[in-house]
Amino acid sequence: MQFRTSFVVTVAACAVLTAATKARADDDNQSACGAVLCLAGLMQGGNGGRECSQYEADYFSIVRYHHGHFDLSGTSNARDDFLNQCRSVGSDQKSAVNSKYGSVESGP
Repeated sequence: MQFRTSFVVTVAACAVLTAATKARADDDNQSACGAVLCLAGLMQGGNGGRECSQYEADYFSIVRYHHGHFDLSGTSNARDDFLNQCRSVGSDQKSAVNSKYGSVESGP
């Protein structure tokens, strides 16, 4: 039942994000777009499962350090730059994802 609920929530979140975006841009970074969709679904309580694991790993592998310590703003800015490579998703969705996860040192 838990899996079914998570799956339904993830599918619904993806449908909402897809409906709210314009057609896929030819120069979209598919990894960035996948990260936006999967992390937005995660914010809604979903779990994209295996299909999302690589997209999430790509996003959370972007880490910046300053003087040997985790740099919150540097990491958030670099992750924001990555998400902005997905031009077919609105900036509001990308901002919401980065506001939630941009300064998190490792994935959820």
